[in-house]
Amino acid sequence: MAGGVGIGILLAQKAPWIQHKIVVIKPSTVSGRGAFALKKIRDGDIIERCPALEVTDKDIGGELLNYVFYGSTEQDRLVAMGNGMLFNHSSTPNVAYYRENTTLGSELILYALRDIRKGEELFYSYGDEWWSTRQQNPPTA
Repeated sequence: MAGGVGIGILLAQKAPWIQHKIVVIKPSTVSGRGAFALKKIRDGDIIERCPALEVTDKDIGGELLNYVFYGSTEQDRLVAMGNGMLFNHSSTPNVAYYRENTTLGSELILYALRDIRKGEELFYSYGDEWWSTRQQNPPTA
């Protein structure tokens, strides 16, 4: 067991693909759960690379509809794994994202739009199209 821990520590120090935790999920200041910075994040830093499953809009329903992203076509949706699906909306976001195709499939890359303080909640904009498909108005956070 101790050998496994030692190898894990060594890999975490040497392996660039192992991401150090910089986000924690806890009660949001806006709604339900939210993502918060565990340390200072600099403008342009990648916050998280979320593996994503691309499915059709027909595969998504119920509450899950509120947690998916638009995919490569109008009918496709991305189901993000990881913390990426728990970031709340703001009309003045501190985070943005883009989709990247990798050899293992789609990933949603979340990055900082500005310097973010330790403890600050992380927000991206859901976009006008997202809000136009729902009855409620976007929050002003």
